[in-house]
Amino acid sequence: MLFVILFGRMSPLYPFLRAEHIAIIFAVPGIILATVFVTFPFITRELVPVMEAHGRSEEEAAATMGASGWTIFRRVTLPNIKWALLYGVILCTARALGEFGAVSVVSGHIRGKTNTLPLHIEILYNEYNFTAAFAVASILVILAVIILILRNLVEWRAKRGLRNGN
Repeated sequence: MLFVILFGRMSPLYPFLRAEHIAIIFAVPGIILATVFVTFPFITRELVPVMEAHGRSEEEAAATMGASGWTIFRRVTLPNIKWALLYGVILCTARALGEFGAVSVVSGHIRGKTNTLPLHIEILYNEYNFTAAFAVASILVILAVIILILRNLVEWRAKRGLRNGN
């Protein structure tokens, strides 16, 4: 609802958005914003504990030695958080594939433009096209199994890396 209030027709931003021909509500940018808003906490939930446990000492040492921010991130921070980041991205992707509520509000259910797989399943099911609805749902199940396998592989690699000292 926040995006509808912020970018909808009753918003103070609406005249500007309309004048610039920017569509957010009932368009793809709204779907992207809603999905990011709902799913990015999964990445944060994985990264924050790892970064807190690791501390700042290595980054501060690299900065003291004259490394730029990008170099510090690429050579010091990223190697330390790579498994947590990958795990968070996988969880984020899994959540994004099945997102229904927030996307349903901002998408408008416009066939061929703002339809996601969960919304398409709902439309097919409401039209009593059960065979097609279950076929599309099967695609989501296959994607969920693939993501589950990826999650388990990343978790296994991360645990193996911790045992080996990486």
